[in-house]
Amino acid sequence: MYNMSKLRSQKQEITRKGMLRSLFSWAWKCAAGLLLLLSLAALNNNYSLRRIPRADFCARLDRAVETSTNWMYGHPEILGNPSLMFMVADMERISGDPRLRQMLDQYRNSKYVTDPLRPFGVFGPVWARMVDPQAPVPMIDMTQVPDQGLPEMLWDAYAVAPGRVAISYGNRANMFSPTKYYWGKRHHQLLALVMYRYYNGGSKELDGTINHLAEKVARDAHFDFRVGDSYVQRNAFILGAGRTDLIRSRWIERVLDYQRPDGSWAYCWYSWCRGILEFRFGDVGPDHSTVQAAWALYKLKYQFPQWIEQRYR
Repeated sequence: MYNMSKLRSQKQEITRKGMLRSLFSWAWKCAAGLLLLLSLAALNNNYSLRRIPRADFCARLDRAVETSTNWMYGHPEILGNPSLMFMVADMERISGDPRLRQMLDQYRNSKYVTDPLRPFGVFGPVWARMVDPQAPVPMIDMTQVPDQGLPEMLWDAYAVAPGRVAISYGNRANMFSPTKYYWGKRHHQLLALVMYRYYNGGSKELDGTINHLAEKVARDAHFDFRVGDSYVQRNAFILGAGRTDLIRSRWIERVLDYQRPDGSWAYCWYSWCRGILEFRFGDVGPDHSTVQAAWALYKLKYQFPQWIEQRYR
């Protein structure tokens, strides 16, 4: 009887060990398979299997610029985001497109600029200056705003009119820090500094910080293959910083590949959004991703055509 009990116990132990080995083997194969898929996705994100002729690329670029401009012109909700309106103003400046000019004229007299009772309405006169450099801006004291989190609206207002928007020492130090922020937070910091240089000119220290941040953002772009809001944002902000040398042609080709028939770009990539574990089902508003993608393409078409000439034959 004792031997039978011992035998059953040994069989159970052997079965348990076998199950553990099978589970470990299955987990290892899944991990290896996932690693392989991620490696292939990263390769596809950075390298193209075929070279696109310059004429074909330019034709795709022209179509994308035209259809995205039509989309922006038909979606006035863009006016509610001052960062996007900065991009629209820059696109109009370098292209002279009359549709964008009409958007800016509409923005100058919109509630987003003229209504001080709206959220952040105190900055309305600042946003007017993005359209009219002579627009008067009263003194705005924001020195009591805590230097915590990511106050991108405050940074953008300070960037446009630093002589009229007073911010705390801590908020200014954070805005100009080359090391404080990472991943997506770094994107918004880079845009604020690009805006600051756009309106106030550069300096050796500012240019160095912008270049450092652009290089970090480009490093992230090598590994994040999801063509959603963050993807187009990286390309747009790097080009806004003037660092065309950091932009891979494959990234722009993928941006063109994922433009939707109506001229917009989806906020999420197959429901996988900005965060690593952020998933959303259903269509998230495409205004943010579309304006950013359009800004990147406008930059290449009108401001940096040499980038195209160097990469396409």
